[in-house]
Amino acid sequence: MTLAFASMDEYYIQRTTKLRAKLDRMEAEVLGMELQSDTLLSIVRYVNRNLSRLNSLPIFYGSPKIIAEQTVETLEELIEKAPEEEIIIKPEIIIPEIVIEEVIKADSYLTDYKDALNKFYYQRYSEAIEIFERLLLEKPKHELAGNVQYWVGESYYALRQYKKAYNAFTMVFNTNAFDKYDDTQLKLGFCYFKMGKMKAAVQEFQNLITYYPNSEHVAVAIRQIGIVQQYAK
Repeated sequence: MTLAFASMDEYYIQRTTKLRAKLDRMEAEVLGMELQSDTLLSIVRYVNRNLSRLNSLPIFYGSPKIIAEQTVETLEELIEKAPEEEIIIKPEIIIPEIVIEEVIKADSYLTDYKDALNKFYYQRYSEAIEIFERLLLEKPKHELAGNVQYWVGESYYALRQYKKAYNAFTMVFNTNAFDKYDDTQLKLGFCYFKMGKMKAAVQEFQNLITYYPNSEHVAVAIRQIGIVQQYAK
């Protein structure tokens, strides 16, 4: 019965992990749309500023007849033929290119992140790990780097490579993925359990109860402590 409860908990965790992958992918979609919206607003403001500059510049005016007949080809000829006219030359203005390189990079990062989550959801864990680890190398300080690190751990765990999973999970605590901390702490306990290190597993489950008392995983951690202690007898 004890092991049956352990299996039920693992099945529950596996199901919720897939749902979390789907949820994280949706959150990445929202972040991508926010970035696109911010980019469009920046471009609109940029264009408006330059239109305002253009509107404030002096215009060219002179003899309408001269302009219409195009009898004057140079400024010197214009001054010579119409000295009484006040002439103002509209200076040439070159609007610099709009640079959105950083936004493009962010979009590329999000695209790859969503692709990796999709691969995880469909149990293509090795392919997911390849993308996740590349993202961590390319941009370790990205705002989603903590989430990426967490999913590296989940991917290794799904492949039953529990030592690698444990190492990946511990690195989540060095990131700003605070909403993943209790999930990570729970998985540390399961990693030790899978590696047969029962005393360490109990300690990790206890850490979850101690440091994250409001976590949804507390009931699972309490139950797992009882299961591990019973299993170790």
